[in-house]
Amino acid sequence: MSSVAITDPNPEDTSLSEIFVQIAEGYQNGQDTLELIGINPNITSSWNPVEGLLTLTGPATFAEFDNAIENVVFYTTQTVFTQDRQFSINLGDANYLPSTGHYYFYVSEPGISWTEARDAAAQQTYFGLQGYLATLTTLEESQLAGEQSAGTGWIGGSDAEIEGTWKWVTGPEAGTVFWQGNANGSAPNNEFAFWNYNEPNNVGNEDYAHITDPSIGVLGAWNDLANSGDLDVNNPYHPQGYIVEYGGMPNEPDISLSASTTLIMPRVLDNDIAVCGADTFALTAEASTSEVWWFETSTSMTPIHVGLNYDVNINSTTTYWLLPVVPGCTTNTERYPLTITINAIPSVNNITISQCEDDVMDGISNFNLSTYNDVIVNGDLNNLDVNFFETLDLSNPLDNDSYTNLTNNQVVYAHILNTITDCGAIAEVLLSVNTNVSSYTVLNECDNLNEMGLVSFDLTLAESQILNSLASDVVVLGYYETHSDALLQENQLNSSFTNTEPYNQIIFARLEQNGSCYSIAEVNLNVQHLPNLLEDETVFYCTNTFPDTISLNGGIVDDVPNNFYYNWSTGETTMTIEVNAPGTYTVEVTKPFGCTNMRTITVLPSDTATFETIDVTDLSDNNTISVVVSGDGDYVYALDDENGIYQDSNSFENVPAGIHSVYVKDIKADCGIVSTDVVVLGFQKFFTPNGDTVNDTWQIKGFSLELSENVRIEIFNRYGKLVGLINSSNPKWDGSLNGELLPTDDYWFTATLPDGRTFRGHFSLKR
Repeated sequence: MSSVAITDPNPEDTSLSEIFVQIAEGYQNGQDTLELIGINPNITSSWNPVEGLLTLTGPATFAEFDNAIENVVFYTTQTVFTQDRQFSINLGDANYLPSTGHYYFYVSEPGISWTEARDAAAQQTYFGLQGYLATLTTLEESQLAGEQSAGTGWIGGSDAEIEGTWKWVTGPEAGTVFWQGNANGSAPNNEFAFWNYNEPNNVGNEDYAHITDPSIGVLGAWNDLANSGDLDVNNPYHPQGYIVEYGGMPNEPDISLSASTTLIMPRVLDNDIAVCGADTFALTAEASTSEVWWFETSTSMTPIHVGLNYDVNINSTTTYWLLPVVPGCTTNTERYPLTITINAIPSVNNITISQCEDDVMDGISNFNLSTYNDVIVNGDLNNLDVNFFETLDLSNPLDNDSYTNLTNNQVVYAHILNTITDCGAIAEVLLSVNTNVSSYTVLNECDNLNEMGLVSFDLTLAESQILNSLASDVVVLGYYETHSDALLQENQLNSSFTNTEPYNQIIFARLEQNGSCYSIAEVNLNVQHLPNLLEDETVFYCTNTFPDTISLNGGIVDDVPNNFYYNWSTGETTMTIEVNAPGTYTVEVTKPFGCTNMRTITVLPSDTATFETIDVTDLSDNNTISVVVSGDGDYVYALDDENGIYQDSNSFENVPAGIHSVYVKDIKADCGIVSTDVVVLGFQKFFTPNGDTVNDTWQIKGFSLELSENVRIEIFNRYGKLVGLINSSNPKWDGSLNGELLPTDDYWFTATLPDGRTFRGHFSLKR
């Protein structure tokens, strides 16, 4: 158990009669126990398994109880954990719940009505805290009050005001609706409710909430009863008492009767996965601890990874063994397996099935697709189903043995599925009917400055290349984005066309001869890359270094700069230029017989700082210095050490008295450091004029030599008598008056400062 220290402001109170240690949250009755071990004079213990409560009984001193609490150990037979354990240590006999900070007390009073219990709870106090009939708003509260209390009892819920509208009518939650309707109702606004099976049912006008007897339904759950409950003392619905809650009411005292600690119960959730194909996987361990060790085997000693997340390339089925780690706990050795099953993806090929035109020159033919299964699939066809579909979404199946294509160069899709692992792959199958072959044509254009690979092409420029060496009666009818569009003469492109696929796209020209389709020619639209330049950038020029210059360069990447032409916005044509003024500079970079790219370099000013104002707050418990500077730079600040740690704030706090140097450094362009001296005044809160040379005199510190000439400080005893004077000729006071040592006491002073301020204060003389 964690260590505690019991204290009492009354020095005469040094002992207690008893202390209570409880498993307040996550308690597993029948599996969890608390036990007092070791040597504990004057203290005995008793364990209440119903409440999860260990009582330490004295009387004994605070120190003996402190030691006994450290000797309390927690045992559990649970091996699969779902909750952490939270323990409370209480000086009072009420149960304490750390998650709410409230106290709970079960009062046994068989036969008491709900209204009597409400009034009785309101009359009770606990170390100054106002009691009220318990309002259970969390599962932890319900567990502590219901499962870990001494019996069943009334709680502060009622629907007496509006039938079916259950409210908390006591405590700080009074007026909050936590349930609407009967057993099939719901909790509004995510409120908490813990009704038993088929409750509430309003049998016989039942308007008051009660924790059900343990013999009925869910342990600790609620039911609704009439105000008096069942009058038969042997009936499980006969009231046995009520639960009082303390805490959360306005204007109540701050008491410290309890402490709490949490024991993390290590666990990892089962999250085995099966995937198709080797890859790099982002594995996540769902654990109760913030640290998890990953092992290759259940017995290996050295973890291969530490953390909740593990990015790892897995080529075959692999099991990792996960150990949730609680810092400081060395006894946990339970490892949890996490298996990643890698199922192979069928290896397939995209293929083209070429077939000659049939008697009808329409680009349509009949294909036997199933004869190509062994070409599409690499390896054995065992356990693999191969089926063909007209669309990529596999929504329209085809006849594998006899399929007539819809258009020439139609793409259909072969779906290859492993019937054991359900891992599949899709191969594209191009159905091509041979036609006349035309020349392959290329159009080249330089990329735009936005370098997206999308530019406008004049498609008419391709015509001379396409028709080269063809008969004079062959003409280009039009251009199309797809082969199918060219065959069907659909969606003809304008002669000015911007490619839709970056950098390289093939479009199709439909050629006709004597009014009939002659062939479909490919036109490769090639977007040429611009010279590869560094990104536009911003650089800084220290204006305090003028007329020194900085160099700007054209920024060629992955090539020889001499291979290019340069044209700067300054009119210069060299690879680099020298500048000493802020501004925006551009350079056009052109490869001979090639494309031109542009780069922009923005030169911004920076400078060393100029001090504008210095504000000093001194002669206080927290002396401060604030400086205000101007300049084009970005500045950080340091005190008394030019090479020390700099801060973003321009203010320094808790500055000791004395003369200090403030340093201001430019970090935008590292333009330099400037400094100034600042005087901070302060005085001692006490001094000890006992002749040991340590703290033997009292003075106001921080004056520069010039300032001290104008200082006058008068010192008075508690009766207002002038007992000392400090000025330029007498800078310190030794605690005497006319050679006589003054006694230990508080003394007051009035200081007239050089800047016109008058300051009053006091200090102590100690002997």
